[in-house]
Amino acid sequence: MAFTFERGDPARPRGHALAYFRASHDPDKLYATYIIVLPISVDIGKYVPPFLASQLGNVSLSDFSAFAMPPVPEEVSSHRELEGLAEIRDDDLLDGGTVTSSGLSDMMQTVTSLVGEYAQVWADSPKPAIPLDSAEEEQGDSVGVNEVLYSLMNERDRLAELSKIVGRLRFAVEGNDTDTRDEMRYEVGLLGRYLPERYHIPSLLQALMDSSIRGGELAQLYLDRCYKLSNGDDAGARDLEERIQSLKPST
Repeated sequence: MAFTFERGDPARPRGHALAYFRASHDPDKLYATYIIVLPISVDIGKYVPPFLASQLGNVSLSDFSAFAMPPVPEEVSSHRELEGLAEIRDDDLLDGGTVTSSGLSDMMQTVTSLVGEYAQVWADSPKPAIPLDSAEEEQGDSVGVNEVLYSLMNERDRLAELSKIVGRLRFAVEGNDTDTRDEMRYEVGLLGRYLPERYHIPSLLQALMDSSIRGGELAQLYLDRCYKLSNGDDAGARDLEERIQSLKPST
């Protein structure tokens, strides 16, 4: 592996990463790019007009499963900035080594190689089995599209989407709408894969599925806690956690 994980687990890569390089002539100068590994393969050639495709030469359009943007890394102000961004977005942070900043083609090739290696690490990592009931199996292509959208969102957008789904799920649970309930339950679990574990999405989902008044109150507290954590308000999150524990049924 020509890169190292500064944040994240090589055995469980997230599929999205900030990658940085140090200039060979000046180790204090940093260049960064953002890598995304799509959960599904895309034949981008279907969307490129023929007159443009002919200009791309030998570039393969049949498999667009991983890419970096920008393709040539841009200079960033500091390593601390990258650490902060990776933490906020819950990204992997990769050290790609050194790069010759004066050669754009060399930099692009370095990024391309890193994308391929990171995508391979993601492909080789074990994926948890996701049990599907018959209703979930019927969702088919729509689930795949939603998963791509969730993977491309930043954390704030994911939380906004979670709020919408939570509202629909809660309404379905209280109204005994089993079809919408099952669909939204699956969407919460799907979106939860792209949110940090400290957000306690499984506990949020358990509260949502409880049709009692206490279940609704717990669900709202869990959701509010997610926003506190996202905003870096750890003290506020702890206060909400205490309220959550006080509402939980004693065992």
